[in-house]
Amino acid sequence: MIDHILVRSYIKQALLLFVSLGVALFAFAWVRVWVVSLLDMGQFQTILEQFRDFEKFAPISFESLFTYQGRVGLTYDEPIVILCTVVWCISRGSDVVSGELGRGTMEMLLSQPISRSQLLWSHAVVAVGGLALLCAMVWFGIAIGVVATTVDETVPTPSVEVPFLGWNIPLQVTEPETESFSLSERVDTRVYAAATFNLFAFGFFILGLSTFFSSIDRYRWRTVGLVMAIYVLQLVMFGLGKAAESLSWLQGLSFFNCYRPQKLTSLVTEGGLSAPWSLVKTMPESMFPPLVYPLILITMGALCYLLAARRFATRDLPAPL
Repeated sequence: MIDHILVRSYIKQALLLFVSLGVALFAFAWVRVWVVSLLDMGQFQTILEQFRDFEKFAPISFESLFTYQGRVGLTYDEPIVILCTVVWCISRGSDVVSGELGRGTMEMLLSQPISRSQLLWSHAVVAVGGLALLCAMVWFGIAIGVVATTVDETVPTPSVEVPFLGWNIPLQVTEPETESFSLSERVDTRVYAAATFNLFAFGFFILGLSTFFSSIDRYRWRTVGLVMAIYVLQLVMFGLGKAAESLSWLQGLSFFNCYRPQKLTSLVTEGGLSAPWSLVKTMPESMFPPLVYPLILITMGALCYLLAARRFATRDLPAPL
């Protein structure tokens, strides 16, 4: 089903891009954890309370953002993380057929004792394996950042509330004390396993979609353009669905609705690591359990791969220019 020589060749082709994206994801995840430690939790909560009207645009509730666990978990919703994942998936998926045709190397490859299915699935092994490792780099960067980061938190001075007036009178006139502790005391990185899987599922769908468009076209630039057009359209639909209640039905038509890493993290945190069945319980705001959404992305990505394999096996390949 796969050819080991092709796999090694594709690994060499993708190595520079993989290393660049892997270093970027690892470093960004680590730095972002460190940035979380710079913001005083009490001050952050006070500032965030002023933007309650915009809570619907946040990936999770503000109550979750008032915890270190929730703020660190927002790494999976950062544009840089999503962008690096999309860059890998589109670059590797678009190269399967249209990339080889555009370079004029497809005829040379197929003149060797390999089949079209071996070519496609060998490419898929490298692309999917690289995607899994990139997602793991995000998780690894968060884990290293949590272990290496120390947080300084201001301890509020004791006070007494005046009945009926609602005033808080401090019992001490000294400056508030500062408490230092390791971030690992407040953040358990194991809860981000579900979010990492959701990121992988999101990338797998983009990868399958790119491979399908690559299998029906001969120009790589056009393949990239079509996938990006669909990506931007789906992103706009998802944003409009969250912004206007009358357009909320658009969220159900966007694959971004299936990317819910923060929701998965929150459910694992609330249920505890000893209760993984919390991911298969139906959510109040949805008819499906949260684990269904990444599985939908996996299923759609696998379907795109199967359609790409069928199309590539039956199409007439144009002669090299």
